[in-house]
Amino acid sequence: MALIEQAKAKDNLNILNMVDVAIKNENIISYFQPIVDNKTKEVVKYESLVRLIDEEKNVLSPFYFLNTAKQGRFYSQITQIVLQNSFNALYLTDKSVSMNLSAIDIEKESVSDFIFELLEKHKENAHRVTFELLEDENIKDMNVITAFIKKVKAYKALIAIDDFGAGYSNFERLLNYQPDILKIDGSLVKDILTNKYSLDVVKTIITFAKSQNIQTVAEFVENEEIYNLLNELGVNFSQGYFFGKPEKLPAWEKTI
Repeated sequence: MALIEQAKAKDNLNILNMVDVAIKNENIISYFQPIVDNKTKEVVKYESLVRLIDEEKNVLSPFYFLNTAKQGRFYSQITQIVLQNSFNALYLTDKSVSMNLSAIDIEKESVSDFIFELLEKHKENAHRVTFELLEDENIKDMNVITAFIKKVKAYKALIAIDDFGAGYSNFERLLNYQPDILKIDGSLVKDILTNKYSLDVVKTIITFAKSQNIQTVAEFVENEEIYNLLNELGVNFSQGYFFGKPEKLPAWEKTI
């Protein structure tokens, strides 16, 4: 057991060193995945997704580094870089841009202040910004979260709840967040053709969202069959490999 723990600690140290080098070399970047209108199949928005370029020029998804980064001092730095990348992207496309935020981000004063600096600086485009709030049961102070949401909405930015329908999802949280958008969890969407439970949960989410005038986005839309069913059910938007993988925007230039 001790050897396993030592190996894990060594791996974590190597990851933190990799993140440190990437930050110093400006190799924390954003890829953007399209989100399409289900009625027209036109791209209406991009989600900003963090990537790390290592010293061998490999492009790594957050799976390989983000959880470990949360244990060190680098997580907030990564968040701020991605936020800056995302706001920069508003000038490289006429579409909207969404970005992920956790409770850790919102509750950390330096990150929250940075968000409102960006919103104020880019307020003429703030209506094209969506903040996707990650489901997190470790919220320390819900009042901080709700105050953040209220302030964000004053800039006409939108609030989405990410991965809704799995994990910590509950309808009580909707009363606190009052979101504009629900992103239906990909674990439900990918099985919707074969799993009745997934289908029933998605139908329930759609019915509720329509009754509250909340838009819906389905994640993990991997093929035309899934898209067709979601469209028939009344989901507003789709995101997944059927419509496009995360990649750099065509007009992307390194601006930070």
